[in-house]
Amino acid sequence: MDPLAVIRTIWRMKWFAFPAILLTIAAAAGVYFYGPRTYESSISYALVNPKIPSEEEIELDPTLADLNSDNPYLRSSDPNLIANVVITRLNAPGTADYLEQLGLGTEFLANPGVGGAGLIVSITASGDTEAQSIATIHELGSMFEENLRAIQTVNGADDRFLFTSIVVAEPDRATEKLSSRIRTVIMVGLAGVILIFGSVSLGTWVESSKTKRRQRKSEAEAADAAPAAASPAEPASTDAASTAAAHAPSDATPTPPAQSRRSSTTRVRRDRSSATR
Repeated sequence: MDPLAVIRTIWRMKWFAFPAILLTIAAAAGVYFYGPRTYESSISYALVNPKIPSEEEIELDPTLADLNSDNPYLRSSDPNLIANVVITRLNAPGTADYLEQLGLGTEFLANPGVGGAGLIVSITASGDTEAQSIATIHELGSMFEENLRAIQTVNGADDRFLFTSIVVAEPDRATEKLSSRIRTVIMVGLAGVILIFGSVSLGTWVESSKTKRRQRKSEAEAADAAPAAASPAEPASTDAASTAAAHAPSDATPTPPAQSRRSSTTRVRRDRSSATR
C-alpha cells in the first residue's frame, strides 16, 4: 500500500476522516491523562536453611534426639526445590480466586530471585490503587509463609528442622505501571485507526453513490430529450408537401368556371348539328 495514496485518499475524504482522527486523538489523550491506573508493589523473601542439631548439642540435650526431623526437603539434593514448590503453589489459579473474594488485585506473580536461582523468592502484585496493591502484596506474603510451612510439615517435622523465610525487601509503597497506561493508549489508537479507515470507506461509498445518481439522472434526461427532438420532424414534412404543391406546374391549376361553361356550350351545339343531319 502506497502511503502517499493513503494520505491522498484521507485528504480527499477529509470531511469524513478528520472527525474520526480528532475523536481518536481526544480518546487517546483522555485515556493517558484520566484513564484507569495500575499500581505495582513487590516483596522479596530469602529462605534460610534450618539449624539441625549437631551431635554435641544432642549429647548436651538428649531431648533434641526425640524431635521429628522428617522434613522431605532436607533430603533433596537441589537446594532450590523448596523455593520452586512454594512459587508453584502461590501461582496456582486458586490464589487469584481467593484474592478476588477478598476484593484484592488478581494480577500477581511469584518467581525466583535475581538470576532465577538461589533461595530467593520475589513476589509482585498489581492493583487499581496503591492501597489495593499494598494489601494484595501483604496477603500474598502471608500465603507464602503459610505454604512454606505447610509443605515441610506434611510428615510432622519439628520447627527446628524447617526452612524459614526472611523479608529482604519490604513493600513500603506501590508505583504506577506506566506500561499499562501506554498499552491502553495503544489499544485506543488501534481502534481509532479502524474508525478512520471505516470513515474513509463510508465517504468513498457516499461519493460513489452520488456519482451513480448523477449518472442515472443524466441518462434519464437524455432519454427524455430524444423523443422531444424527433416530434418536430412531422410538421416539417407537411410544410414541405405544401411548398411542393405551391410550386407545382401551371397545368395542374384548376380550370376557371367561365372556361368550363364555354366548353359545355360548344359540345351541346355539336350534338344538335349531328342530330339535324
